[in-house]
Amino acid sequence: MFQNINKPEPEEIKYWMTQINFTIHEASVALGISKRQFLRFLSGDTEAKKVHALAMQMIWILHDSNKDIVKKKSTGLKKIKIPIK
Repeated sequence: MFQNINKPEPEEIKYWMTQINFTIHEASVALGISKRQFLRFLSGDTEAKKVHALAMQMIWILHDSNKDIVKKKSTGLKKIKIPIK
């Protein structure tokens, strides 16, 4: 999905969002980062890290397998948290 897993480009992240059909808010929640930080990735002000690229790939794989990781509810969003040490 990414040309360089250590440094995903903003265009690649935008493409990922369109394929998963995520809003900026949903993408930031799924990755466990602030909306502001995610916007920095999209603008290229801050480089996304390898851990973010791996998380995006995992979300993509789960999405392609028709497994929901983020479900909309009237009360908010559910998400899976994966501790990374």
